[in-house]
Amino acid sequence: MRADDADLRSAGPVGPVDAVGPRGRRTALGTAALGVGGLAAVLAPDTLGVAVAAQLLGVALCLPAAVLCARAARVTRSRWSAAWRLLSVATGLWAAGNLVTVVSVTFPNRGINAGIYPLQGTSMLLVLAALLVLPRPRWTRGQAARAWLDVTVLVAGVGLLGSIVLADGPVARATGVEQFFALAYPAAALAMVGLAYGLSRRHVYPPRPELFLLSASFVAWLAGAAAYTLTPDAYVAPAWVSWAVGVGTVLLALSAARVVGRRADDAEVGSRISRVVLAAPEAVVVVAAVTGIVTGLDGWAQRVLAALVAIAVVTRHVVVTSDARRFHWRLEREVADRTADLRDWTERYAGILDTVGDGIVSTDPQGRITFANASACALLGRTPAGLVGREACEVLCTVPQHDCPFDAALQGVVVAGVDAELRHRDGAVVPVELHASPQPLGGTVVIAFRDVSARLAVEQVKRQFVSTVSHELRTPLTSVRGVLEMFVDGDAGELSPAGHSLVANASRGVERLSRLVDDIIDAEKLATGEFSLHRSRIPLAQVLHDTVTALEPLASGAEVRIEVGEVGPTQVWGDSDRIEQAMVNLIGNAVKFSPRGEVVEVGVEDGDDAVLVSVRDHGPGVPPEELEHVFERFHQVTSGVTTDRGGTGLGLTITRSIVQQHGGRIWLESTLGEGALFRFTLPVAPPAQRTGGLPGAARGAGAPAAPGDVGGPR
Repeated sequence: MRADDADLRSAGPVGPVDAVGPRGRRTALGTAALGVGGLAAVLAPDTLGVAVAAQLLGVALCLPAAVLCARAARVTRSRWSAAWRLLSVATGLWAAGNLVTVVSVTFPNRGINAGIYPLQGTSMLLVLAALLVLPRPRWTRGQAARAWLDVTVLVAGVGLLGSIVLADGPVARATGVEQFFALAYPAAALAMVGLAYGLSRRHVYPPRPELFLLSASFVAWLAGAAAYTLTPDAYVAPAWVSWAVGVGTVLLALSAARVVGRRADDAEVGSRISRVVLAAPEAVVVVAAVTGIVTGLDGWAQRVLAALVAIAVVTRHVVVTSDARRFHWRLEREVADRTADLRDWTERYAGILDTVGDGIVSTDPQGRITFANASACALLGRTPAGLVGREACEVLCTVPQHDCPFDAALQGVVVAGVDAELRHRDGAVVPVELHASPQPLGGTVVIAFRDVSARLAVEQVKRQFVSTVSHELRTPLTSVRGVLEMFVDGDAGELSPAGHSLVANASRGVERLSRLVDDIIDAEKLATGEFSLHRSRIPLAQVLHDTVTALEPLASGAEVRIEVGEVGPTQVWGDSDRIEQAMVNLIGNAVKFSPRGEVVEVGVEDGDDAVLVSVRDHGPGVPPEELEHVFERFHQVTSGVTTDRGGTGLGLTITRSIVQQHGGRIWLESTLGEGALFRFTLPVAPPAQRTGGLPGAARGAGAPAAPGDVGGPR
């Protein structure tokens, strides 16, 4: 990248937004002040004192402009900094030239006026040098040609306008040095305008407001220089001429201030600046043409300028028209290509959606179906033409509209995994699992559903299996248990020691099979909602006592002690048999996993609305990756430090369901090698006078906070 390009991208730091007030208000006040000043300059008497005062005011305006240009040079770098430094020196020299003019009038015949032209001439040369130093962005050949055409049209139009205004004026009657300087001032200003506009034209996208203001300042200077040539007899410029030059100085100061306090322009301001810059040549040509028509063209110079303007305008028009036609053709081709691509992608995505096994339907904001894939049509026995354009609720739902999941999704509700029923074409009901989500753009809704008839059939088979197990498997197990007891009692004759061992093994197998059957039945009842609770006020201390008593033989055989902490008189609200079943599962599980000689600790913490029960063992613990799975069906912990301790793998699943049925929560905390801690909450029973209902959620303000249900049996 060239140094010029780097300068363009880092012309100055972005400063904070000016906090004086709204920009519109400041612009209006500034414009009003300049207008009032111009009116005062025009109406002021044409005296030397007024002219001198106006000249001094111009000097006063140059000083802050020079300071702002110097500050702009400090906040920029490379060629931008050098250009602003040159503009600062040029503004100072211009102020010095005006001040010399005033002094020479005050002290005539002192030879002071000899320094006026060198100071002002050097100032103009420095301005031209600054404009040449400013970097220009790298453009293609075509872009540069179009920009220079605009510059040519603008400069030729301004030159034609100036020649018409000045040709018959005092300049034509002046001779020698006076005529030279009378023409040099507007010529130099015209060159400034051309160079500055060329820069602004190159920086249209993105726009640089400081260059636009710089161009406007030189236009004001050009107007002032041209006006001064109309008054060659006046040694000091009249007040209205000084006002025009002062407007240019103010615009130069604003350009520098824009760099010093740079801020990001919004799109509207940038677009407005670009339109003004691009429309400037047409505006100048129109003004010059109207002026030429009204006053006529005198002399070969004006005719040559007019011909140059005409050629530049026609050439520019041909180039712009050619670009517009080329752009229009390219845009049409791009639109056609994009439309074809969009059609291809639409067909591709529609094909993908047609291969999906789930039915997918989309609706517009009014609930009318706009798309249905092949699976949806097959599931509902319809064709796409029979669905598209019709209201989803009317053609698909079997429930009132206010209960329809389609209507809920149209209201902005996300429907996830809801069991619903859709209407088949022949009137049959199709059970589905439905998902619907409103889309943020366009207010459309996408609905996906799948047929769950097979799942319902499987659930029906499972229920039949549970019924078979409960009625058909328990009866032979009872008979086998009775026969084994008869063998133990000697009703079939005295057994040998080996016979007693075989009968004992058979009895343990029958008991384990009975427990498995009971656990399967309980788990299925809990899953299907057929598990009923008979709630009452239960003394928790009594339930714990009965549980520990029932587990004493198991603990003694494993050489493990069960210690129960202090239990208060708190009563819980629930089913005593089911709560005891849950505690038996947890404490029995802890006994099985405790090493010989260890202690299983059972604790109770009372709360305002809930009681927290904890069961801790000092066994091998549960690996972190197993914590999320302990409460799953038939899951058993497997690791290098744990072995199979027996059990059905359903005890903790049932325990979690029992706790949740009571409105409580259960979770596991464990570190591998340091044991496991199960915690669960139970609701506190309501006061005696209000025993008619279940109290609030078990985890209330007084219950210790649970970290969440961590999935977990071992």
